[in-house]
Amino acid sequence: MSSKPPASSAGPPRPNFLHRVSHHIRRYSSLHLSLANLKRIAFAISLLSCLSAGSIMLFSLFSTALHEIVGLTYFQINFIAAMSSIGMYLCLPGLGYLGDCYGPAVLLLLLIWFFCPSYFFNSVLVARLQQLPGSSYDQVPSSYVYGFATAFFFIGLATSSLYFASVITCAKIYPDHKGLAISLPITCYGLSSLFGSQLMKMAYFKHDGSSYLDLHKAFNFFGVLYIIMGILNFVSNSIVIVEQDVLFAAPSLPDETTPLVSLAADDEDDSNSLLPQRSLVEPQHHHQRYIQFLHDKSAWILLVATALNLGPLESYQVNLGSILKNSTYHTDLSNQVSIIATSSTISRLVLGGLSDYISSDKRAYPICRVWLIVLVLVVGAVGQVANMYISEDNEQWYYIISILNGFSYGGLFTVLPTIVASIWGIDMMGSTWGSFMVAPAIGSVGYSLFYGKQIDSNCVNGGASCLSEYFNVTGVSMACSLVLVVAVWKLIWAKRGFALF
Repeated sequence: MSSKPPASSAGPPRPNFLHRVSHHIRRYSSLHLSLANLKRIAFAISLLSCLSAGSIMLFSLFSTALHEIVGLTYFQINFIAAMSSIGMYLCLPGLGYLGDCYGPAVLLLLLIWFFCPSYFFNSVLVARLQQLPGSSYDQVPSSYVYGFATAFFFIGLATSSLYFASVITCAKIYPDHKGLAISLPITCYGLSSLFGSQLMKMAYFKHDGSSYLDLHKAFNFFGVLYIIMGILNFVSNSIVIVEQDVLFAAPSLPDETTPLVSLAADDEDDSNSLLPQRSLVEPQHHHQRYIQFLHDKSAWILLVATALNLGPLESYQVNLGSILKNSTYHTDLSNQVSIIATSSTISRLVLGGLSDYISSDKRAYPICRVWLIVLVLVVGAVGQVANMYISEDNEQWYYIISILNGFSYGGLFTVLPTIVASIWGIDMMGSTWGSFMVAPAIGSVGYSLFYGKQIDSNCVNGGASCLSEYFNVTGVSMACSLVLVVAVWKLIWAKRGFALF
């Protein structure tokens, strides 16, 4: 009499196609790549990922078309922008903690899960809205607004996953040069918005020959782009996910030129190789140190300062199109976006290297990195307040204002994480800097909604003076953040031995 074998003896499930492909990629890289080359490849892939990650920074281009073509009010647009900021920043504490515990490769898996469906969903919403008869600013169904907001929330989340994984990877691969290692991926992120703004100037992306974007084509383009980036990051995950312990613990290895043959053994349980696994990547005493960080009053003061400076700059970039429209002159929005992106990119690269140089112990008179924050905040405050003094006679100065705001934005996103890594440790950077990203989320939401309320109620007839109250508030906000940063440095960090870092 025959009987079926028990279910428990059936053995592990057969690996699917993606697992087999991933296994072959990892095996080949382990046999043929030295540690030094693996570090270079991981670094290069991270930079390439950042070069494509900045589509969310083109929101000022999207917002103009959402208002003029789709029919959304500025308050609705700023609500959508606020949701993108919440997705982009408010989830970063959890993402950073995951990156520290499991390695940044796990964050890259979120890329294709959120980017592609969200952009394609936006494209469908735009197509359906344009088919509605006689839609105007007060007739767009609220369900569409909530749909856009949800999609941009996930786009923000995917942006942070891709960007943050790249920054953590670069910083942990080359911890002795953290200023430059952090600034390079951030620079590439800035370049992505520059490339994107120029690409969107092509006639193909214009709506019926106008100066506004054809959002249906633009959203479809980014959906396809991130499918390609998802495939590339699948390859990079396959290379890095097994070797990440070696990659981030490189000082313990005697020879970086030796192929990683020891990591090439066949795993019988390879079907679970892409799942998160705790490893040497996680910092020692991670949980206890993170709790201590959360109880550090200096961290909370710096959090408030970050909300007060990055909030206005985020809102400024989101609303640049309407700021230009309600001024007394007209200039090309794509060019202004490009100027801000270029200025931001240059400041990221220059200040990253400069922060390492001026604070080096090898210099006769080293200078603390905090002075760079002071410089950046002064520039940002001037860039905000100066918007109230633009007229038809000196409109060329607006290019300088765009440079000032771009310089301040890029500088803050370069020097602030470097300071956080210096005070609380490079190995905890994912958790600590991720927690600080709550600040621009709160700041961006608050200032964006405040801006939307101001422009909808005060700028019916246009004119630079209609936004004077808004720019007064943002200028004072930047000045207050400067005072808080200097105070926390002199009154708390200096007493802990961080007078110079």
